Amino acid sequence: MNHDYQTPSKGTENWHTPLNANFEKLDQDVEIRDADGNKSQYEPRKGAKFVATDTKTVYLGDGSQWQQFATLGAGFDGTVHVQSSKPENASEGDLWVQIPE
Repeated sequence: MNHDYQTPSKGTENWHTPLNANFEKLDQDVEIRDADGNKSQYEPRKGAKFVATDTKTVYLGDGSQWQQFATLGAGFDGTVHVQSSKPENASEGDLWVQIPE
């Protein structure tokens, strides 16, 4: 599994319970991409990542605010991983930002 999402087995009772738990993780695991001026429309959950598509600025959520982390330079083709453990699918040129669990 990539992010330890819960997948109930076929026929599981109350199958919706583990699936609902996945949505909390998705809010942190999936980066948000939008114009820099729109970042206030998104909740800066701890560990969340916002990439401004117009300014190439990367922000990390601290639970109450978006904190500027970096500006991606021209020609950056890697992936920015923001997670608590080393990414298993990282490639050369990727950036890993370790967050505490």
